Amino acid sequence: MHNLINWLVESIGAMGYPGIFLLMAMESSVIPVPSELVMPPAGYLVQAGKMDMLAVILCGTFGSLFGAYLNYFASHYLGRPLLLKYGRYVWITEEKFARVETFFLKHGEISTFIGRLLPVVRHLIRCRPGWPE
Repeated sequence: MHNLINWLVESIGAMGYPGIFLLMAMESSVIPVPSELVMPPAGYLVQAGKMDMLAVILCGTFGSLFGAYLNYFASHYLGRPLLLKYGRYVWITEEKFARVETFFLKHGEISTFIGRLLPVVRHLIRCRPGWPE
């Protein structure tokens, strides 16, 4: 475990601020990189005097927003037609799509809010086709 933590701290330190931005953008998009593996090592480096706290916070925040906006625009412009055309290749049938759409029309705000607060669940929401069923 100690080696893993050292590797994380060294990797974040080597990637620097652009790495924090990129990893947090990935975390907020479809690539499941937990922010819990990015920000605590960066916080340690801040405490050790190797990184600036404001720069870490800004890179993490803007990276997360950038990833979220990429997802939003991709889904807004490509989402429905792309899923209906190619969804069957990743087990998303039109029936499942309709059920999920109905669920989110009824419970979308609260389920998205709660799902984004749960560390493991937030990645499953984006990665598992047809979830929740």
